[in-house]
Amino acid sequence: MIVAGLDEAALGPSLGPFCACLTRFEVPEGNSDTDLYSCLSEAVAPAGPDSNGRVPVGDSKRLHSPASGTRLLESGMFTFLRAAGHPRPRTFMELLSLFAAEDAAAVGAVPWFRAADELRLPLEPESRTAAAEVLQRTMEQAGVSMRVPRLRVIPAGDFNRRIVSRGGKSGAVRGLLEPMMESVLIPDDPAVLTVDRQGGRRYYGEWLAELRPGERLQAFEEGPARSTYRTGPHLVTFLVKADTLRLEVALASMAAKYTRELAMILFNRWWADRVPGIRPTAGYPQDARRFIADLEAAGVLPEDRDSLIRRL
Repeated sequence: MIVAGLDEAALGPSLGPFCACLTRFEVPEGNSDTDLYSCLSEAVAPAGPDSNGRVPVGDSKRLHSPASGTRLLESGMFTFLRAAGHPRPRTFMELLSLFAAEDAAAVGAVPWFRAADELRLPLEPESRTAAAEVLQRTMEQAGVSMRVPRLRVIPAGDFNRRIVSRGGKSGAVRGLLEPMMESVLIPDDPAVLTVDRQGGRRYYGEWLAELRPGERLQAFEEGPARSTYRTGPHLVTFLVKADTLRLEVALASMAAKYTRELAMILFNRWWADRVPGIRPTAGYPQDARRFIADLEAAGVLPEDRDSLIRRL
């Protein structure tokens, strides 16, 4: 049985790529209520590091800050990859090639991301070999294994084209998330999928019916915090604050945020080479306006603004 989590990073910024991640774990058959935080508690620390050296896993917004940077995000992601026996990327482009293969060429073609092969990973020296060994042993004892995560990394220009073709931002995001969801909702292979729920939307039945035509759909709950459905053999939940409640979603949140932060490192380096002294940006609207004004004042703002600035 598959337990999967899906989350996105950076739906709101004006600059930089949109990122999303799907994590997938295999658990013993029939354990549809598996709580990965509980069964991996010996090796995993929810929300952050602890004195026992467990792997930090939690909401990426809590694990990332200007002071800590990407350290905790990177530590959690790389330790899980090591424990699961998956390759650990040595550059940003290798990360894209391993986990976001369908987007690697498009990202590499954007001027400010062309040095993706030069951004070496990990950014911080790896020092969690012991933690990875504990995590590997804990996963084996619980009968849990982790499949290769799946990333989407969509540069601004591509995201804007999707907004136009899909009739708005929500349609663009839905078009990106649907193939990721379908990759785990496979007939005769039961899956439990949790999607981090944004905003006040409560009703997803129509969307799931369109996504899984011909399957019997049953709505269990459509409340203010949780909307849960069974479609065929699968259980799909849209959960508010899922990245704080479900390990599989938290790890997806961390991977998406980490990827986004790597992209912004390249973004800021590229523009700093062209506008000496320009202050870096995280890309969120208020500071993005300052950054765009600085580019305009320096006479380097691209003529095709849609290649740089995401529509909001």
